[in-house]
Amino acid sequence: MTSQNSAGIDEGLPEEAVAAFLEQHPDFFVRHPSLTTRLRVPHECGEATSLITYQVDRLREDNRKLRQRLEELLQVARDNDRLADQLHRLTLELMDSQDLDSLLQTLKDGLRHQFQSDLVAIALHPLASEIPEQDALTPGGREAFADLLASAEPRLGRLTPEQAESLFGGAAERLGSAAVVPISDNHQVAGLLAVGSFEAERFHPGQGTIFLRQLGQLAGRALRPYHALPAR
Repeated sequence: MTSQNSAGIDEGLPEEAVAAFLEQHPDFFVRHPSLTTRLRVPHECGEATSLITYQVDRLREDNRKLRQRLEELLQVARDNDRLADQLHRLTLELMDSQDLDSLLQTLKDGLRHQFQSDLVAIALHPLASEIPEQDALTPGGREAFADLLASAEPRLGRLTPEQAESLFGGAAERLGSAAVVPISDNHQVAGLLAVGSFEAERFHPGQGTIFLRQLGQLAGRALRPYHALPAR
């Protein structure tokens, strides 16, 4: 036969049952305030602390984590506002481009400014207009990026030596990471935009791609008058 303490709890109960009881009766320590000063909880530093002190410490830590998470969310919001503003300004600049050369230069300047990147590249399929040699997608590039061209989805992270060489030429040896964005218009891919960094972790797969996808679509629409892809 098991005994009961003054609080009416069976002393033979397993710990899980005690925990369940306290969860179902959150006012238990309100009704038995003396327990809050008599109970002791091991501290991380090895000393014992009262239950009230322990609860206060936990609340402070939870509050710190919430403030940190809120700051992270605010930073994401600020970054999104900045990217939206930059995309808007790039759109206006592309609208002012008078020919293919100025349009491509505007795109490169926009990529350098927005991403603060070390390397920038544009690689295009054959267009109705003549493409500068450095901006043409080579047969090797089409082979190296065949799956990306087929999926039309941006990719971030490390590139293979063949991929890096096809986009950045002699600078490929210094490349640490890159973001490669298909240039798409009406679900057809006209080429690739790429920004590269000498830092290995500057671009990584965990980063968002919504802005990159919009950038690729903007470039595709701007290039529409120059490429041979049929409009749908």
